[in-house]
Amino acid sequence: MKGELRVLLTKRSRTLSSFSGDVSFPGGKADYFQETFESVARREAEEEIGLPHDPEVLHKEFGMKLDNLVMDMPCYLSRTFLSVKPMVCFLYKDKLEKHEDKYKVPLDIRKFFGKLNPGETSSLFSVPLNDLVIHLLPEADEDVKSYQAEYFERKEYKLHWGGIKWLIMHYHFHVANNNEMPWLQIIEDLSSSDEDGVDGGIFRFRDLWGLTCKILFDVSCIANGLMDEKLKGELGHEDLIVGLHDYGNQMQPNGRSEWEIGMINGDRNLKYSDVIPEYYMKHLLECRSLW
Repeated sequence: MKGELRVLLTKRSRTLSSFSGDVSFPGGKADYFQETFESVARREAEEEIGLPHDPEVLHKEFGMKLDNLVMDMPCYLSRTFLSVKPMVCFLYKDKLEKHEDKYKVPLDIRKFFGKLNPGETSSLFSVPLNDLVIHLLPEADEDVKSYQAEYFERKEYKLHWGGIKWLIMHYHFHVANNNEMPWLQIIEDLSSSDEDGVDGGIFRFRDLWGLTCKILFDVSCIANGLMDEKLKGELGHEDLIVGLHDYGNQMQPNGRSEWEIGMINGDRNLKYSDVIPEYYMKHLLECRSLW
């Protein structure tokens, strides 16, 4: 619709032990050490929303193809001390007169693969990629002037966690969205009304925030040419992950440390500097003041 790029998102089931009820990307953990992040992403997407892992099935049964666009995004640190590797793909109709039309012709799916796994996913929906950065684009641009964001509220604030300042962003989208893809609207929403926020006590909404929001914001910045060299250097959290794993003996395969458990539970007395050497913490804070 409207020739825009939209991003498929899920709402995690309330039965999950971590980040239950949160908006997230399809994805999950590796089943074994050697499993590639692409294999993890495709396997989990099939388990959570029914996106076929086999390209032949996607092509023959659903008339679609999926291209890997960005495979070199940096890793991000989750609140539960997992290293999260994003993968950006493009889903499109494969029966087109010209190959380049895949970037112009919107998806019009009569037979959609979407199938929710009740144990992991309670809903599947989409948001426009440009919504994340429309407030940063030049107001004089005619396309920006006429652009109507689908979120009804955006807010951001700084949060201190572990002695580091983190930028937290929220985008609120109404559950009832006239701009949503028709082929997504036919998928039953398994979430109950008490799982969503309520705008003014009337309209249910979904809260896009946290790490999912951070990653999607960065992808939107890249797509819209908003990344200068300084900002590119601030993508992801790989320096912090290296500090934790290589120098702090954290994020190890044999289970969470007492420090990690305390940080996850919000112990305000704990800091990253408790486990990361002083010289490396100085390097981290000199590189960026906001994470």
